[in-house]
Amino acid sequence: MILATLGWGTWWCVLIAHHFAPQRELSLALPSILSTTLAASGLLVAILTLRARRSWVLFTLAPLFANASLLLVPWLAAELTER
Repeated sequence: MILATLGWGTWWCVLIAHHFAPQRELSLALPSILSTTLAASGLLVAILTLRARRSWVLFTLAPLFANASLLLVPWLAAELTER
């Protein structure tokens, strides 16, 4: 969850910067690279923590979902900037 939080934090920093300086053009390359790297690492760690018991699956659902959804954010952000 720490890696997912850091990855989502990169996008929140972009949103805050855009809010306070909307006239400034921001590149999405750096937050995309950082968040994808952190999400892939977090997803790998979450998958490696799965065990055979159901309680472990329930325990790792939150980091699995957080990191998997974070992998989609650069794609969604690129679609928003094209408009």
